[in-house]
Amino acid sequence: MSDNNQTPRDDSARFGARNSSDSGLVERLLTAAGPGPEIPEGGADRIKAAIRTPWKNEVAVAARQRRRLWAGGLAAAAAVILAVVVVPRLHRGDLSIEADAITLVVADGGLEVTPPGSTVSFLGPDNAGAIVPDGSLVRTRGDHRAALRLTGGQSLRLDDDTVVRLDSERSISLDSGAVYISSADGSGPGVEVRTALGTATEIGTQFEVRLEHDTLDVKVREGLVSLTRGVEEYQINHGIRFSVDSEGAVTTASITSWDPAWAWTQEVAPAFAIEGRSALAYLDWVSAETGLSVTFADATVEKAAATTLLHGTIEGLAPNETPAAVLPTCGLTADEEPGVLLVRTIDSNTR
Repeated sequence: MSDNNQTPRDDSARFGARNSSDSGLVERLLTAAGPGPEIPEGGADRIKAAIRTPWKNEVAVAARQRRRLWAGGLAAAAAVILAVVVVPRLHRGDLSIEADAITLVVADGGLEVTPPGSTVSFLGPDNAGAIVPDGSLVRTRGDHRAALRLTGGQSLRLDDDTVVRLDSERSISLDSGAVYISSADGSGPGVEVRTALGTATEIGTQFEVRLEHDTLDVKVREGLVSLTRGVEEYQINHGIRFSVDSEGAVTTASITSWDPAWAWTQEVAPAFAIEGRSALAYLDWVSAETGLSVTFADATVEKAAATTLLHGTIEGLAPNETPAAVLPTCGLTADEEPGVLLVRTIDSNTR
């Protein structure tokens, strides 16, 4: 793991270091080719417009192929876990080794990033770990989603067709679409989400802010969110869905932590590194991501979960898909009931 006190890199290099041998080859090829024809006025914009659609299609195809690769059945996923259980411990790289930087963790498709004073860059699934400079305009299009790690450790997830600006380490401006913030692993200050219809500030929580059709919708899964609109301030508790339109009309409703409305957040949930972790720690992560309360059939099952260490990887699976792949390797299984994940031994008839 790198030293967190390392000197910050210049913004011009913040999308990851390029391979030096590739750079040398490109320079030699350009030198040999000589200067090309001058690009006519407006030509660059026409080129960008021409390649944008093919690029987006290629990224979307790659994302669909990746999802299909993992959709072959959870039995296959379980086999992967079993296959690597005998391999010596793997030391996975930490994508968030730069504590002072916002980084890309998951890209389900393509992500457009426009740093201040720069041109747009396109990040995809292979760019995990890339640094996103403060002040960048970030956009997802079509059915693409993404997850970033903020400097305080919070997980920021972007739904499809979302536009946000990363104003600072704790302030985000949402222009359209939806963001989900999970502070389960964060230790930094609360994050605020600014919109044209109000500012939502988290107080140790998991919540979603959605701005669509002149309506601001705030859903709180855990914790508390403060929403300010001019001189008005609202405290939104967990389990509440709060909506306000451009005319100031307010509506509220109840929402469970396992409601299907949260499902999209699992598609870009950062993977849990199970190698060397206990089954109990893994189940805590499942609970945080799915909103299900984990219970155990008896004290013996809970002890087994606390003392069993896991090996392998669950990368590529959504959190709700992982119990069927992970728990059998511990001699355990789980039954999902409304709001509850009941864990028991495989040979137990306890329900």
